[in-house]
Amino acid sequence: MLSEILLGITLIIFVVYLWVKKRFRYWSDLGFLQGDPSFPMGTLSGVGTKMTNAEKLNVYYREFKGKASFVGLYNFLSPIILAIDPEFVKNILVRDFQSFHDRGMYYNKEDDPLGVSTLTLNGQEWKERRVKLTPIFTSGKIKMMFDIVDIISNKLARILEDEMAKSNDLEMRSWLQKFTIDNIGNVAFGIEPNCLEDETTEFTFYCRKMINGSFLEAIKFLFSVEWPDLARKLHLTFINKEVGDFFLKTFIQTLDDREASQIDRNDFVKLLLGLKNTYTKDQLAAEAFLVFAGGFETSSTLMTFALYELALHPDIQDRLREEILSGFEDNDGKLTYEMLVGFKYLDMVVNEALRKYPPIPIPMRKCRTTYQIPGSELVIPEGTIVQVNLLSLHYDPEYFPEPENFDPERFNEENVKNIKPYTHLPFGEGPRNCLGMRFGLMQSKIGIVKIIKSFKVSPCEKTSIPVKLKPASPFLAPNDGMWLNLTKIE
Repeated sequence: MLSEILLGITLIIFVVYLWVKKRFRYWSDLGFLQGDPSFPMGTLSGVGTKMTNAEKLNVYYREFKGKASFVGLYNFLSPIILAIDPEFVKNILVRDFQSFHDRGMYYNKEDDPLGVSTLTLNGQEWKERRVKLTPIFTSGKIKMMFDIVDIISNKLARILEDEMAKSNDLEMRSWLQKFTIDNIGNVAFGIEPNCLEDETTEFTFYCRKMINGSFLEAIKFLFSVEWPDLARKLHLTFINKEVGDFFLKTFIQTLDDREASQIDRNDFVKLLLGLKNTYTKDQLAAEAFLVFAGGFETSSTLMTFALYELALHPDIQDRLREEILSGFEDNDGKLTYEMLVGFKYLDMVVNEALRKYPPIPIPMRKCRTTYQIPGSELVIPEGTIVQVNLLSLHYDPEYFPEPENFDPERFNEENVKNIKPYTHLPFGEGPRNCLGMRFGLMQSKIGIVKIIKSFKVSPCEKTSIPVKLKPASPFLAPNDGMWLNLTKIE
C-alpha cells in the first residue's frame, strides 16, 4: 500500500516536472529568444528579496539588447514579453494601441467598486470614462487647486523647522508622504487629514495600510491578475476591503455634504460632482481614490529622490535655490502657479530625478488580439502581458551617457531635443498615459521649492549612499527611508 502511494506521488511529481519543463519552453517553441527560467519564480529569481522587479528586468535587457527588440520571460509560470527597442515600445504604447489598450489589471465590480476605475477598466468602458474625465485634468483645472497645495507646503516648511529643534537629521520620506496625504486628501476627498500635525488620524491609518500590504495580499494580487474569472468567483478584491470600505464611505459622505451645503471649493470633488448625472457615486469615488492612490506614493517618491540628489550635489542645489529666490524676489515673496511653471531649472532637475528614479518603473499592456510583430514573422499570442522597463531605458548609456550621474543639463532647451523618443517615459505614453501627471508634478514642484527656499539639504550619517531600493515594492522606493540633514537658511 505504501509503495503504491509513493509510486503515485512520484508519478504526479514527474508529470508536473514535464509540464513545467514544457511551460518554460513556451517562448522558444514560438521562435522567440527567452531568458533562462527556473522553478517556481520563472525569470523572477531574486525579486522581492535581493532586488526589485525593475532591477531584475534590467539584467535581461542588458543581456538581449542588440540581439532582439523584445525577449520572452516568465513571471512565475506566466509567459510575458519585455520590450527592449524604443521603436517596439512605441508600437505597444502608441502605434498599435488598438491591440494593447488594456493594462491587464484585475477588477471586481461586484465586491470592489473602488477598484473599478480608469486604471483597471478595459475596452469601450475605459475609453468612455477616460473621455469624460480628461477635461478634469487640464492645466486650467489643476491651476485651480494650486492655492490648496501652496498653503499646505507652507505648513510643511514650518513643521520641518520645528522638528529641527530636536534634530537637524530628518527622515524626509515620511514627511513628504504626510505632505502628499494632506494635499490629496484635500483635493480628492475634500477633507483636511492634518497628517503633518497628527499622523495618528484614521485617514492616515488607512493611507499607511494601503501602501503597506501584506505578503498574502501580494499573492492575492498575482493570483487575481493570472486567473481573474476565478478570483471574481472567490470574491477577491483589487483593493484591501477594509481600506476600500473606509475611502468609499469617506468620499460618498463628502459628496453628500457638498451637495447639501452648496460649498464651492476648487478641488476634484467639485469637478467630479459635475459628472454626477453620468456616473454613480461609487464610480466617482473610484476615480477620486485613483487620484489619491496614484498621487500619494508617486509624488512623495519623486520629491524624496530629488532632495537626495540635491543633497549630494550642492552646486545643483545652489543653482536651483538661486532660481527660486530670484522668482520670489520678483513676485513680492509669493509663489504663483505661473511662477512655478516658469522655473526652467526646476523642471530640468525634476525630469532628471524622474529619469533616475521613475516612481512606477514597469508600465505594462495586455495584448488583446493575436499580434503580428512588424518586420518579423513572430506573433504575440492574445492575452500576453508586455512590459516596458523604464529603469533599463533611462539608464541605457546609448540614450543617456554616464547614466549614473545626476545631470539636469540633459533636459536643457538644447539637449532635450536630442533625447531619443520613447526612452524617457516617467508617466508612460500614449492614450493610457498617467491622467494625473499635471497634478503630481505641481505638488512635487511646490514641495521641492518650499524646502530648497527655506533649507540647505545635505547628507547625514544615516543617509544611505548609494541609495538601496526596496526589493518588494511595486514603486521605486528607498529601502531605509531617506535621512537628510536640513539647515535653516536665514
